[in-house]
Amino acid sequence: MEYLQSLYIITKPIISYASIKLSIISATYIGEWYSARLYSENCIGSGFSGFVDHFWKISSPSCSGLILTHISLQGVFITSCGMTFVTWILYLFNISKKDYKKTENIIVENIEYKDKDD
Repeated sequence: MEYLQSLYIITKPIISYASIKLSIISATYIGEWYSARLYSENCIGSGFSGFVDHFWKISSPSCSGLILTHISLQGVFITSCGMTFVTWILYLFNISKKDYKKTENIIVENIEYKDKDD
């Protein structure tokens, strides 16, 4: 039972962080995708006539708002994924640096201990 309690204590912050991060990234991605879909359905028609009509509809407030929302949410999504990746790399680098120093200290202590014996 103690092992399960310790496992719960260790995994609780990891699960909460992952769920929050996943929900933020998912919400941003869904909002970005739907704004692009609404823009493509309502502001850009299909075929050549849609291509020509697009020039007249692009300056309407709804189309400008949809394309601005799409671009800004896409930027937030890409930045969020990038910052998550960079944070993980820095975290792993710092952990490996600490482990290296611990290992180095153990080696130095063993060498000093052996020198005292001789």
